[in-house]
Amino acid sequence: MNRYRQIWGTIGLLLLVVLLGGCAKQPINSDVEGFWQLERFTTLADGETHEPERIYYGINRYVVEVSEKQGPHGYGSFIGRFAYGEDGQEALMSEFKERGRTGDNGKDATLEQLTPFGIGALETVFRIVEADGKRLVLESDYARLELSRF
Repeated sequence: MNRYRQIWGTIGLLLLVVLLGGCAKQPINSDVEGFWQLERFTTLADGETHEPERIYYGINRYVVEVSEKQGPHGYGSFIGRFAYGEDGQEALMSEFKERGRTGDNGKDATLEQLTPFGIGALETVFRIVEADGKRLVLESDYARLELSRF
């Protein structure tokens, strides 16, 4: 009888572990979500290519962070909302706030603060041109961004 209790206890524990593991929020598109370094962006109006230093994107299921990490310009960090378009082929970024030490500081980001990151509108729709897990290419009405997995 004691042996059956051990077996059922082990089965119950395994089921619990499997069920708890299934509750974690998985990325909708792991080829898009993650940490990226902005290698370059090209502004579409004038065709000029910009090669920023130490600019990073952190894309998660509902949040995007853009920041300059230990870069020479002091652009700072910003947190915004992230969502996919209905067909999953668009990335929507909006409602950026300046990032403080523990999160957003409540102050809205300005367009001038976001342009060094290749963002040309406070609410930007990027078409996902390429996403293979190592390289990400996004294009908006303002610019074409080329990012590499960090």
